[in-house]
Amino acid sequence: MGNVIWRQAQTGLVVLVITDPNMAAVHGYLCADGYVIRNPPEQKHKYYYIGLRGKNLTMLKDFQQRFETVFGIRPILIEGERCKIQNKAIYERLVKEFKSFYSWEWSMPEMSAKALRAWLRAYFDCEGWVEVQPGKSRTVRAECVNERGIGQVRAALLKLGIRSESKKRSDRAIFRLNICGKDDLLKFRELVGFLHPDKAAKLDAAIASFRS
Repeated sequence: MGNVIWRQAQTGLVVLVITDPNMAAVHGYLCADGYVIRNPPEQKHKYYYIGLRGKNLTMLKDFQQRFETVFGIRPILIEGERCKIQNKAIYERLVKEFKSFYSWEWSMPEMSAKALRAWLRAYFDCEGWVEVQPGKSRTVRAECVNERGIGQVRAALLKLGIRSESKKRSDRAIFRLNICGKDDLLKFRELVGFLHPDKAAKLDAAIASFRS
């Protein structure tokens, strides 16, 4: 496939590397607010669904277009709800190449630099938000039940020179990632950013609220 390659890692294992930003974005969306599911084995009715949940039309259209670019098939878009498709061959390819997309199981694949930025943007568009309290807190945050996954996101951000921290919430088994400080927020906006218009505007406001 033109959007992924297989290469041998230093450990000797052959690993999959995403080279196409469209494929990376689809993967990021699916890990964050998507699903790749099939019927239970004991169920007679067979189905193989891939989709993204969400209310924001900009993001749903982006997923739809990128998915079509990668797989050549256009998913159905239901405004204010989701973008989905039923396709056995695509389901089997995704599961074969990437194993699982469940919230507590997904793992970031190896990616080229350009693909990595597309993955992070899709992920933060779904899971991220911006907190703006001028003079007190200006932070990009994301939460996830997947401790290993949030650690991989932190490591990916650091590859781009963006520092972050993460910790487990005291009230629930959820891990929160924080990006704060003007320099790191500027780098995040430049290298990752938000497609989600409201989140993008709020990030601009957070950065503008810093005193010169």
